[in-house]
Amino acid sequence: MTTLNVLLAGPGLIGSALLQQFAASKCKNVSIRLVGIANSKKFITCAEGLDFLHAKDTLAAKGKEGSVIDFVNEGAKLGLSKTIFVDCTASDAVSPAYAHALKCNISVVTANKKVNSGDLAYRNEVMELAHKPEGPRFRYEANVGAGLPIIKPLNDFVASGDQVVHIEAILSGTLAFLFNNLTKDVLFSKVVKKAKELGFTEPDPRDDLNGSDVARKIVILARDSGYDVSLEDVEIVSILPESCIKASNVDEFFAALEKDCDSAIEQRRAKAEANGEVLRFIASFDTHSGTPKMRLELLSVPLAHPAAGLSGSDNICIMKTLRYDTNPCVIKGPGAGAAVTAAGVFGDIISLQDVSVTPKAA
Repeated sequence: MTTLNVLLAGPGLIGSALLQQFAASKCKNVSIRLVGIANSKKFITCAEGLDFLHAKDTLAAKGKEGSVIDFVNEGAKLGLSKTIFVDCTASDAVSPAYAHALKCNISVVTANKKVNSGDLAYRNEVMELAHKPEGPRFRYEANVGAGLPIIKPLNDFVASGDQVVHIEAILSGTLAFLFNNLTKDVLFSKVVKKAKELGFTEPDPRDDLNGSDVARKIVILARDSGYDVSLEDVEIVSILPESCIKASNVDEFFAALEKDCDSAIEQRRAKAEANGEVLRFIASFDTHSGTPKMRLELLSVPLAHPAAGLSGSDNICIMKTLRYDTNPCVIKGPGAGAAVTAAGVFGDIISLQDVSVTPKAA
């Protein structure tokens, strides 16, 4: 039985779901030991392991103040082989811990997209540290598509000498839900309100509708395809008029959405329906021109298109490569939610069972 020692940063929605999955795991070959847990203010470590279902209470009662770097250092001092730092936050503040953990011989698993889509030089440093022979590793499958296996197949294509030509994807569970539920009788503002009531959107839905999260994901896919691109290179065709963007609060946003957006979206939906098509918010990455181009926009796609038949908050990624040319690789399924995202993180953790390194001081 292999024991993996986990240092968990971020016991929020995804982190809590991960702890529940740890507790329910019936894996016969791998045992998970939670040797540390941290939030934005405090952390606690324990070489014998913390109870999965009571770790947050233990952190609240006995945690000591310190930074995420302090947390990693304390975890390294435990000296436990196969120690893994797991980031289930969405915070920029955790980013410096990645390189530090790797320098301490601690592998890193993350659901947080900030490092992989952020500063290119730092991302490349992390990648270089994670590719040293017999050293720690970096896993981030949950960065794109929650628990869907998108990152590993893409990396396998590139590692085997294939070349990505074009990627077309729906990478937001929220935006997928909106356009999957849009009908003649249910206008766009109503669907957005329903999504917010169901907890599918951020408190301010504009944080979903502006496409910034999707932009991070397409940048990650482009970088993993071998291109040095940045967020600034993504062209976002906004689905919101200026009145919605500039609204001073959420109530004003919804009023502007109903007044200035519903009619335009319905016209596009009706035209698509008349043409035997549906509306989908598509992220694309293309290399045909020789210069990588990334674009996010609302498109009308034919019913035969792989994205047309999606339901609920499903995601889809269609990858065309030199080898997967006439018949592209299509990966689709649930692409949102704490449980499936945590499952993607858990899978990455399990994948590190053969990485046997002992932590050291950086």
